[in-house]
Amino acid sequence: MNEQRPEEEKINPVQYLKGRGAQFNPKNRFLKNETVKEHIEAIDEWVEPNIATQYLDENAKGIVNKVDSPDVGMWYSMNPYQGCEHGCTYCYARNAHEYYGYSAGLDFERKIIVKKNAPELLRKFLMNPKWECLPISLSGNTDCYQPAEKKFKITRKLLEVCLEFNQPVGMITKNAGILRDKDLLTEMAKKRLVSILISITSLDEDLRQLMEPRTTTARQRLRTIKELSDAGVRMGVMLGPMIPGLNEHEMQRIMKAAAENVRL
Repeated sequence: MNEQRPEEEKINPVQYLKGRGAQFNPKNRFLKNETVKEHIEAIDEWVEPNIATQYLDENAKGIVNKVDSPDVGMWYSMNPYQGCEHGCTYCYARNAHEYYGYSAGLDFERKIIVKKNAPELLRKFLMNPKWECLPISLSGNTDCYQPAEKKFKITRKLLEVCLEFNQPVGMITKNAGILRDKDLLTEMAKKRLVSILISITSLDEDLRQLMEPRTTTARQRLRTIKELSDAGVRMGVMLGPMIPGLNEHEMQRIMKAAAENVRL
């Protein structure tokens, strides 16, 4: 006869890391050797990895990248950060973290590479007399207004350089932190130098927390669209991914909500 275990003795088979999209580090395809946990009793002297976010400085050699892919819709991009603490489960940029020797899983969300010399590199790039002054997308790989931006302000410094050089910029973000730079964006908008897309995946807060754990709410994103649009900034909404059976049915509602917050 099977006896039911007392409630206090039940074992939860899933140790969920709240606030993280990934729950483990998958193997890096470029590394020949890896450290793994062989025994749950830690007989192999395994040390549990630190799950706190780490900021790693990179002395970048360049900041503006030419985009050759025909289906992306941009000419050039620049990324002040690699890795993204937003932790979106669907992020296409995760695999790029493997080139740095990290995993596309938890490492992508908690090992954030910071390019502190990005503003100087951009200035040097724009000084090149051969530059044709095509629009640059900021960012094309990870969100330039992820939590790290509040600490390092690299995106703001890049915008200051762009304003100085009259360099047009396209931006995409899902973080209301962009409002910290409303003053700069308003000045750039007067010169028609900036166009911004706010990414909204779902109006369902429970679903948002599962798909995009450390992002701002949809309500905050709609407020961001309205506030910047009212300031004269060209605003739009980015819908994606739209997943059948999960959030696809919200597409029309999201477009309607975004349109109601844009000044025509």
